[in-house]
Amino acid sequence: MTASPAVAAAGCHGNACDGRNPKSQGCQGDARDVPKSRVHAGSAPYPEVWARYSPTCQAVWAKADKADGRSFRIDVLDGPSYVESTQSSFQAFSAMVGADHTYRVCLRDVDGRWECGPWHR
Repeated sequence: MTASPAVAAAGCHGNACDGRNPKSQGCQGDARDVPKSRVHAGSAPYPEVWARYSPTCQAVWAKADKADGRSFRIDVLDGPSYVESTQSSFQAFSAMVGADHTYRVCLRDVDGRWECGPWHR
């Protein structure tokens, strides 16, 4: 039995993706937004962060937009957090976590508080 070309091209799968870069691991090609994961902080135009899921890699990560240099992260319930900073000229993303983890995405507001979305699994 052979793996499909998309699976064969992926550099990791599931929990083996924890802490890895979605772009370098080939996980962005089939990625889609996780419904109801989007978090806003501040007033319009405000930065936002949301979760992206790759079926091929069975992994998720946080992706940020409307950058202003704020920190954002993806948290694993009872596990690590992967923190990144937004960029001014392009969308930024965090390291991945396996999709079987319970996770959420968060964005730091201008007062330094973390605004977090709901937990997903």
